[in-house]
Amino acid sequence: MSYIEKLRPLLRRGVTFLRDASQEGGALLVVAHYDADGLAAASIIASLLNGWGIDFHLTFVEQLYPDVVSELPLREYSRLLLLDLGSGYKDILASMHLQNALIIDHHPPHPQKELSGVVEINPYLVGIDASTRSCAASVAFAVAIEADPSAKRLAHIAVAGALGDRMDNGDKFSLTGLNSEVVEIAKLEGFVEESVGLRLFGSRTRSIVAALAATMDPFIPGLSGSEAAAYNFLQRIGIEPKAGNELRPLASLTKEEEKLLATELVKYMVLSGVSVREAQKIVGYNYYLVKEPPSSMLKDLREYAYLLNALGRMEQYPTAVALNMGYKGKYLARAEEVLRHYRRLLAKYISLVESEWYDVVKEGTAGAIAFLEDLPSKLTGSLCSVVSSIASSRLRGKKFFGVAARYGKGKWKISFRRLSEDVDLGEFLRSLASKVGGVGGGHPAAGGLLVDENAVQSLVEHI
Repeated sequence: MSYIEKLRPLLRRGVTFLRDASQEGGALLVVAHYDADGLAAASIIASLLNGWGIDFHLTFVEQLYPDVVSELPLREYSRLLLLDLGSGYKDILASMHLQNALIIDHHPPHPQKELSGVVEINPYLVGIDASTRSCAASVAFAVAIEADPSAKRLAHIAVAGALGDRMDNGDKFSLTGLNSEVVEIAKLEGFVEESVGLRLFGSRTRSIVAALAATMDPFIPGLSGSEAAAYNFLQRIGIEPKAGNELRPLASLTKEEEKLLATELVKYMVLSGVSVREAQKIVGYNYYLVKEPPSSMLKDLREYAYLLNALGRMEQYPTAVALNMGYKGKYLARAEEVLRHYRRLLAKYISLVESEWYDVVKEGTAGAIAFLEDLPSKLTGSLCSVVSSIASSRLRGKKFFGVAARYGKGKWKISFRRLSEDVDLGEFLRSLASKVGGVGGGHPAAGGLLVDENAVQSLVEHI
């Protein structure tokens, strides 16, 4: 049985919820997470609601923290739709006394019983490991095509959402489960093509130097963000970066050169402190938009996903949704500008953590957390993903790593990444939150915690 078939009973409940909303004529409040997956899910649902003529207000939030929930204008809308949010925070949702709400999520559900008045569509509820085989965008896409088969045209957005959530965890770093089924639909519809090779950012028309420097997932210490360093690296391993006076395009690499580059990159990354697993991500599956011009920054769906993440974390939500809806022009120009600023910010804080490690990092027995006073709170997840992958030599023996930023008045928001597979990070953070008086949860491999600054010492003692 396919994953979509397993989900069908839940999908039908979701479609009924949306049809009832259409018949009632009231406006919907749609609340989504701001990362690539949440933005993708929101764009898919917004397209469906537009097609059905349903009025809605779309807003993006950090998480369903109590202060966030208190600011939602719930009384002004007849129904609430939560995307990439909700399943892990049912204790908070219970306090909201919701009457008509729909959750489309892929986070492990909170152990609390089913909430009255709330329809939940989550692959976990039908026995699917949604933390590895589904993202919120692929679930939203499944709802959309159950409601309207013409929504298959949105499949590429769900693929971007899955890549943005780093769910390319299958053979040769391919997408799996429900995400893979969405890829197959996208391929059949002629929107997406896939291939196996070097996973450098951008289309193959980009120069080898630029592709190396632009690659951020996996992060290549010393090369990501620096074309000069990438140029020197290529020369050092015996690959000529230029043909005449022009930089060579990525497509000009011979099979021998591509194999050499892959081998040397893995060796270089491991010697730079990157884990073998992370370094091997430099080779694997690539996903491309068929109809996008070869030179477009949207051609490579992994780069597209990275762009969505950047826009979300820099609070440029309308631009992200506009791109997903097919608008370009000024939106693409704005996205490129935001991306440059985002990369500069990440590079700044990566350098800060590396150079001031012993000043900013607090270590416990099982984990470590970098506390950064002036880091924007929406960058904690991105920074944590990069630093945890390049600082493995400093984190030997640790099970998880976190990056903390100030959040509101007197609180720290902390994003965590798992370093060892023998810990369920989401479950651990829920338990930890109850001990230190915070709010926490997430996936087995990644999660978050919000704590009062007065609880930091207790927090460090508990990790």
